[in-house]
Amino acid sequence: MKRLLKIIFLFIILILFIGTLGSLSQLVDIPWLSYQVDGLLYNYPWLFSFFEWTLLILGGLLLLSLVAVLSVSGRRKRLVIKDGKNRIEVPKSTVEQIVKDAYSTIIHPDKTKMTVRIKGKEKVAIKLKVDVRSKERYQPLGEEIKEAVQGASDTALESIDSRVTVQLREKEPTESTAFGKKQSRVI
Repeated sequence: MKRLLKIIFLFIILILFIGTLGSLSQLVDIPWLSYQVDGLLYNYPWLFSFFEWTLLILGGLLLLSLVAVLSVSGRRKRLVIKDGKNRIEVPKSTVEQIVKDAYSTIIHPDKTKMTVRIKGKEKVAIKLKVDVRSKERYQPLGEEIKEAVQGASDTALESIDSRVTVQLREKEPTESTAFGKKQSRVI
């Protein structure tokens, strides 16, 4: 099965290559190839649509590869710290652990959702979402978490510019499971 897929894939690449050469020979005068393709287009008019579809498929593949490159390059997995001639790489998981250790003494990590983004070579954006019952009541807690995380990131990542955002989200109090269940019926 793997061999069959390889053969099909190579066949598609060969067809796209031939189509690209044929389209190129119509745009740029290539001595032998342009003459041959002109003759084929005269005898087989359906080749013109084949060349059009080849260009459309190649354009689509180019667009997909551009989107893939742009989306992958935005997600950095390492933070690079340069100090003179020295270069230190800090993994993203280490930064996440530093942040989690900083606020775990204030609030349980299960009540938060944390995202850490590494922007460029020396910038870190930390965003915490905390589920609370009342935003006004827990606003001082949010400020305390922000200060603790900012202090920990400044201490651990000395020369790195870090930005901390704490967002409080109100959640409805959940009913107890004892009140939500139906009572058993006794006959």
